[in-house]
Amino acid sequence: MKAKKITEALIDHHNEMRKLVKEIEKDASKFIFLKKHLDIHHELEEDLLLSKLHSKKDIKDESLESQEEHVVLNQALLGLADFPKDNQRWMIKFKVFDEILDHHLEEEEEDLFPEAEKALSEKELTDLGTQFIELKKQRLSAVLETKPVKELEKPKAKK
Repeated sequence: MKAKKITEALIDHHNEMRKLVKEIEKDASKFIFLKKHLDIHHELEEDLLLSKLHSKKDIKDESLESQEEHVVLNQALLGLADFPKDNQRWMIKFKVFDEILDHHLEEEEEDLFPEAEKALSEKELTDLGTQFIELKKQRLSAVLETKPVKELEKPKAKK
């Protein structure tokens, strides 16, 4: 199998998360899986790709903007995690979150990633892609496969 550039691997993961969003629209209990995917995605994207782009003059502002959008998305994720899923407003909040997420993913795919491919060598891109795929697999396995879903859900307050 041909090695993937980090930009390709990130787009693949974006598409996985888009599928999760569709599943959550039918079953809010699957939200925890999206949260875990995004937590890992943001951390790896920042550590592997954005940290390299921050030092490139022509793309620095765009990479910093992407990182700031991660902060906004993480705040929204925490708000959703803390809000009761059985409240009718939860799905409305989730749809607003999805609009922000979708904008972020499109901006990265259409603007940031093509610029990253110009700023980094083919070898850097494929080495980072290999790292991303391996680390993503390890971390998702650790948080999703080793714990029952109930342990991942926030305990409900006693009434």
